[in-house]
Order: sequence, then structure tokens, then C-alpha cells
Amino acid sequence: MKKHPRLYLGLLAGVVAITANTLGLKAAPLMAVNAESGGLLKLVLLHTTPVLPAGGLPVVKAEGFKLLFHYLTGLGMVGLYVLVFEPRLPGNGWVNGGLFSLLPWVLNGFVVLPLLGQGLAGGHVLTAGGMAYFFVANAVFGLVLGGLYAYLRQQQEAAGV
Repeated sequence: MKKHPRLYLGLLAGVVAITANTLGLKAAPLMAVNAESGGLLKLVLLHTTPVLPAGGLPVVKAEGFKLLFHYLTGLGMVGLYVLVFEPRLPGNGWVNGGLFSLLPWVLNGFVVLPLLGQGLAGGHVLTAGGMAYFFVANAVFGLVLGGLYAYLRQQQEAAGV
């Protein structure tokens, strides 16, 4: 990974950030909060189901596939953060990650969910508490990503790598 150390460190930080986000979202029902609907996967399936073989559909409805999709989508966001946004953002890691967390939240709340008929920020299917919880879950993703990535970069620089 010497060719792309930033991307490697981003992937490490990203897996931790996605896991924190996932655990937070999975914990919502324990607090009687509906904070997500799997919007992006639903949108993708809406547009790809007509071309998928009928036998493949049970796989995409499995919890393991949903989790894999969530991680892959998150890793795409990590790549976007590390390669495009972070080098251009002026703040420290926590601030940069917090600012970046607005991107997936806005894309989901103002593009994906309305395209699914769920309203702005999912307002037709989520309560105000659910919308706020989803916002916080995205903020956790960004804050952990930005903070941990900056820390790993500092450690790498201090080691002279």
C-alpha cells in the first residue's frame, strides 16, 4: 500500500466509521426509533429488478446483502472523502469529517428518499426523531472518518512513512 497510503489509511478509518454508523442505525429500534429505510438500495432495486434474474432477488433481500451494500456504499463515500474532499477542506479532521457528513445526508434526504416517494428527509415515513437520529448517524460516520483519518495520517507522518 505504499503507492496509495492515504487511501489505505482512509479505508482503515472508513471501516471503523461505517461500523459506528451501522451500529448506531441498528440500535435505533432498541430505542423505538425508525431512523432508516435502506433508501439507496431500494432505489437501486427499483431500477434494476426488471433486469435481474428472478432467482437473484432473494439474495438482495437478505440482511447480509443489505449490510454488504451499506459497507460498499460507505467505502465509496470514504474514497470520495480521502481523494477529493479532505485535501481541499481547511479544518482539522473532526471538522472536515463533520462537514463531509452533510453530503451523504443531503443526497439521501433530498434526492434518494424523495425519489422513493418518502418525502424530504424521509418525512413521509420517518418521525422528526427518526430524521434527527438519521442525521446524527451520518454525523457519527463523518466525525469518526475525519477524526480517525487525521489521527492515522499524523501517526504516519510522525513515523516518517
